[in-house]
Amino acid sequence: MFFRSIAATFAAMVIIVAGVPSASAQAPRSIKLAGTSGELYDQQGAVRLASYSLVFDAGQGYYGYMRTGDKFGKTPYREALVAPGQRWVAGIPDYRLWMAMRKIDLIDRKSGRTYTIALPAPVTSPEWSPDGRTLLLTAYQEHRDGSLTIIGFITLNVTDRVPHLVKTGPRHRVTDWAIGRSFRFYFAGQADGVLARHDAAESPSAKSRIAVYGLDGKRRRFYTGVGVFDEWSAGTVSSPSGRFFATVVRKNDNGRDIGIVEASTGKILHRVGGRGIQAFAGWYDDEHVILKRERGKTVTFQRVAFSGVADLDLIKEKLIAGPADYKPHLERVNFVPSSPPDAGRG
Repeated sequence: MFFRSIAATFAAMVIIVAGVPSASAQAPRSIKLAGTSGELYDQQGAVRLASYSLVFDAGQGYYGYMRTGDKFGKTPYREALVAPGQRWVAGIPDYRLWMAMRKIDLIDRKSGRTYTIALPAPVTSPEWSPDGRTLLLTAYQEHRDGSLTIIGFITLNVTDRVPHLVKTGPRHRVTDWAIGRSFRFYFAGQADGVLARHDAAESPSAKSRIAVYGLDGKRRRFYTGVGVFDEWSAGTVSSPSGRFFATVVRKNDNGRDIGIVEASTGKILHRVGGRGIQAFAGWYDDEHVILKRERGKTVTFQRVAFSGVADLDLIKEKLIAGPADYKPHLERVNFVPSSPPDAGRG
C-alpha cells in the first residue's frame, strides 16, 4: 500500500511537470502594435522592438511610435528613434517625410528632459551608434526649387549635445521621394566611420560603389560590386560587431536578395532573400538579419539566418484591402539589443 502511494504521487508529479512548458518552449507574447493591425511576437532574444514608424499617404509621411512597457504610443515625431541602451531617443519633428529639419529633440528617458537641438544644416535619416551615445544625421543644403543637395553628415554626442557638421561626399542633389533615402549616411563598423552610396546608379550593378569616410570626412576606401543599400527601410546596415554590412545585390518585382558583405575584405560572403522579400529591416545578431516578407496582403518581419532559413517571425501585419499604400502600415522598425552596453545607459 505504501509503495503504491509513492508510485501514484511520483506519477502525479511527472504529469504536473510535463504539463508546464520550459521557458525556452513557451510561446512568445503577442503585443498589438498601435496604429496598425500589426502584432509583435515578443520574447526573450537578442533584440527588442523599441519603436517603429508607419508610412502613409503613398509614402509621403511617417507616424513615429515608441514603446513604454508592453505598449506603443504615437509620438509627435515622424521617427522616435530609441538608442541602444534605451535611455536616449532622437525625435525627428514633422510627419512629412520629404522635409529636412533644422532642429531635432533629444530625449533623456532617465531624467525625463527633452533637449531641442538647433542644427547647422537641415537633416534627415537618424541613426544611433552601437553604444547608444552618438547620433548620425545626413546633412543638406536647401535650394529655392525645394530640392536639396547632400553636403555631408552631422554627429551629435549625448554628453555635450553639440552638433558637428562634416562636409564630405560627391554632393548629390535629391528631390521628393529621394529626400531622406538616397545617398544617406550610415555608421560603419563600430561607428568609427560612415558609409554612403557614391554613384548615382540605383541598380545593384557591378559598377555601383559604396564609399567609406572617416569621421573627419576623409574618404578611406571604395567597395565596388557589392550592391547598393536598401535605403528605403533600413535604419542601420552594419552588423552588431561591425564585421559585416548588408546590401541589396538583386531585386525585381518578385523580391530581392540581400548581400552579407565582409567589411574588411569587401567580399559578399552570403546571399539571403528571394521571392517575397521586400526589404532589409536590420540586424538581429551577427548571424541573422531581419527581413520584411510580403505574401498577398500579409507582411511578416522575420529573423533569417545566413543560410536563408527564416526561423522566427517577429512581427506580422495584415494590410488593408484596396489602396493599402494610403493607409498607415509598418515601414521602419527599430529593434535594439536586449542586453545593451553599459555606455548606452550612462
